[in-house]
Amino acid sequence: MTFPEYNFTYKSDFDECFARVNAWYEQKIVDRPPVRFHHHNIEYERHRTVAGPWATAEDRWLDVEFQLKTFVESLEQTEFKGETFPVYWPNLSAVVYNLFLGQSAVFDDVTAWTHPCIVDLENLPDLKIHKDNIYFRAIEAMTDRAVELAEGRFLVGYTDMYAGIDCTAGLRDIGRMCLDIVMAPELLKALIEQVWTEYPMVYEHFDRKLKASGQLSVTWMNLPARQTFNVLACDFATLVSPEHFDEFCLPIIRKEAECFTHNVFHLDGPGVARNIDSILKLPNMPAIQWVQGYGDDAPIMQWLPLIEKIQAAGKSVIVDLQLDELDEFISKSDPTGIMLWIPAEPEDQQEVLDRVKRW
Repeated sequence: MTFPEYNFTYKSDFDECFARVNAWYEQKIVDRPPVRFHHHNIEYERHRTVAGPWATAEDRWLDVEFQLKTFVESLEQTEFKGETFPVYWPNLSAVVYNLFLGQSAVFDDVTAWTHPCIVDLENLPDLKIHKDNIYFRAIEAMTDRAVELAEGRFLVGYTDMYAGIDCTAGLRDIGRMCLDIVMAPELLKALIEQVWTEYPMVYEHFDRKLKASGQLSVTWMNLPARQTFNVLACDFATLVSPEHFDEFCLPIIRKEAECFTHNVFHLDGPGVARNIDSILKLPNMPAIQWVQGYGDDAPIMQWLPLIEKIQAAGKSVIVDLQLDELDEFISKSDPTGIMLWIPAEPEDQQEVLDRVKRW
């Protein structure tokens, strides 16, 4: 597979930034650690109600032309400094794989959620991917339209698919799954396996479509890769013991990791981090995204030992921090394998890059 040269209207320094990301995967530094300018969870902090012809919020989410028009217009208002790339990824929220499996959802302005639909583990519904499903067709249409508009302007990525434990929890119900671990462990394992079964086919379907258009692999995480890329996650892990994590969660995460050449594990908070020793042993998983959260889970410096443990295991790590934490973090940490995500305003971004370069 050969890729075209990437000369983007909105990212003229793409090649050098891409080189920093590729080096980061291998715990190497070209000239400075990579920096993405990003406000964590900004999509949930902005009220996105938009007047229009839609009868429901779901209709707006499914409006392909509106979604692409909104994204393309945003490019004109954004300067992509550092390792912040212009990426469009078709988005129907993090429950999109559940929707592909036929589960219904409720959409609001910024996200969607599902109602559990599996009541009896011994009588499961049809958990098959149907390509004529309205949500599957919407993601296909968004992908195709984005590819038409993308050349020389932006990257097109994959939708946000989670086919493991978190998807199963959405289908079954979190509380019921916690009971299943004790009361019906083998039936639960069978459900987890069934939920996963068609995931490789779905990914390959969209991967072929994007690679045929010369696209790299990229997701909501905004990290392009030449080969296959995925974001691993298991937020359900915060509810179970490390022993149950290893028994019920780790096998399907390992199976997912083995499908890809590049994986980043989305380590969402201290509850999931209890399982860091097992997570660090996953194959094809060169990096961790540490998400420390808010309130007592901030500031970042309390998590430096965890970050150092990840580095010592030979893994790269994404660190979210606030601009006023940058100097202390730099002074007390090793830049090897670090990528910074910082919510800096445009007028501050070049100064941040200069400071990081002196690290």
